[in-house]
Amino acid sequence: MARAKFDMGEFVRSMQSNVSNLDTEGQEQIEYIDLSLIDGDPSNFYALSAVEELADNIALLGLQQPLRVRPSTEDPARVVIVSGHRRRAALQLLAEEGRGNLSQVPCIREAPAQSAAMQELRMIFANSATRRLTDAELSRQAERIELLLYQLKEEGYEFPGRMRDQVAAACQVSAPKLARLKVIREHLISSYMALFEKNQLPEQTAYALARLPEAFQLRLSTVLTEPPNGMRVGEILQRYNAGWRWEPNLTCPDGKACKRGDAFLRRDCACESWRQLCGGQTCCLECDQAGGCIPCDRMCSKAKAKRNTSRDEAKALDQERKRANGQKYQEETQRHAKRLLRAIDAAGLLDGEKLHWEHYTAYTVRTIRQWAAGEFDDPACWGYPRLVPGLCSELMKATRLLGCSADFLLGLTDDLCPPAAPAEGTIEEMTASAESFEDALDVITQDLSPVHRTRWESCRLTPPEDRLILTYQLTNDGPVYRPAVWKDGVFLDPNGRKVLTDLQFTHWLEFPPPGSGVDIEMAAGQLVLCGWIPGGITPSAPCDIVADFCIEDPSDNTVFRTLCKFDGKDFVMTHSGIRGSPTKRLVRWIALPPVEEG
Repeated sequence: MARAKFDMGEFVRSMQSNVSNLDTEGQEQIEYIDLSLIDGDPSNFYALSAVEELADNIALLGLQQPLRVRPSTEDPARVVIVSGHRRRAALQLLAEEGRGNLSQVPCIREAPAQSAAMQELRMIFANSATRRLTDAELSRQAERIELLLYQLKEEGYEFPGRMRDQVAAACQVSAPKLARLKVIREHLISSYMALFEKNQLPEQTAYALARLPEAFQLRLSTVLTEPPNGMRVGEILQRYNAGWRWEPNLTCPDGKACKRGDAFLRRDCACESWRQLCGGQTCCLECDQAGGCIPCDRMCSKAKAKRNTSRDEAKALDQERKRANGQKYQEETQRHAKRLLRAIDAAGLLDGEKLHWEHYTAYTVRTIRQWAAGEFDDPACWGYPRLVPGLCSELMKATRLLGCSADFLLGLTDDLCPPAAPAEGTIEEMTASAESFEDALDVITQDLSPVHRTRWESCRLTPPEDRLILTYQLTNDGPVYRPAVWKDGVFLDPNGRKVLTDLQFTHWLEFPPPGSGVDIEMAAGQLVLCGWIPGGITPSAPCDIVADFCIEDPSDNTVFRTLCKFDGKDFVMTHSGIRGSPTKRLVRWIALPPVEEG
């Protein structure tokens, strides 16, 4: 018997054309068949999804595409659906709800196929061409098409090439994908296959699981409440092929062999993707990740008890360390409280009065008295000392309340009150007879020892020996400032360790040490005095300044000095353009006077 040539590509194209052709001309004609006489094809394996939505659409717009049917081999009066199972289910739903007259359904009757295999193949292509298939549906379709093609081959049809390529062409997918689906279909255990068919298990995960032995898949399904993700199960597969079995060769604290292999397997499957796999090769007591991984909490009771004991011991040691540090902070706070209590008693403040200190925290006078007397709560609760000089958040308000100097609150002096003013009268009264700026400065500063004027000197004048100066040079990029020390005929860096051979400048300015001048509050039109101004006070106009900052760390009171610019609102670091940081506190500043050229 001659074998008939079977062109799969042509067959698929013809089926897709037949499904989409709605013309009534030619051999195919539309006829109306009673809904009760239309049966579904028993071999149809496609899911009937979203039937309610389709029913609503038909009720609103009508049936847009007729059903394709074939004569029933059991009852000539009845027909079997080739394409349109969802449409028939939607029409049946509408009929049961009494929505419209749907007793007669438009259908296209196809001629009976020459063989049952060809008939079912036509049904498969008629359905697959009108829907988006899931991986599970595609797998079942490929399995059924392969069986039907083998039946057609036995019936005399000839298929050129490999059968796998024919099935891939029929399903319109790549051969490798069909190969993966076949592995899933043949080797995935039933519990995971049920998830795969419900589209709840991705193909990547299902394929990796299917490549594991059935016994190990059953073990995974027992150990885990849900399958691992595709990337993690891929790593499990790789380790399994390398010989891992998650059966630890470890000894428990009581000397017996570890029997918690499933706990290690659960940990490796359920932990975060960035964690390394364990495989039961490291005891939970020795694992550096044991405390931060939920699956590791399912370890044996002996190991968990020992780990909890170690954790309690570490917690007790940490508490003891906090208590020891807290005692140091309380002792330091007691010294500061006794010092501050001198100003409180001198001012006659009541116990209910409040002082705002670090971080704008307010402490009552009663609390400060208790601290001065050594009355504290648990030292472990103290993470830093209180009332540290120089950390007062509202310095000027505190000086007015206590009647003491800012230098006292800054810790620059132990004297409560500032020196008495050697001259009386306002600046305006003192300088009324002055004829020039220089004369005004002379009048103000002549008796205000130890206050003196700030002025830039020419580079032709020799700076004082072993004193800190600030040099100045105007360049195309703006003014350049560099600190230096003049000693033994050479300029050194501020630490006195390195000779500044490349130093060039046109003017220099001597820096007074902090505390050598009277802290003054600047006002509009005030003359520039050489005085360190406490933090919390800002210049009256934009200017260049040198400022001392302190890092907001109660355990570190280190002060560092830097050149800044006040832009009218904030202090800006000139070397970076960065504004003042909340982690740095301004302790004091001094304004740079203008440079007098010539």
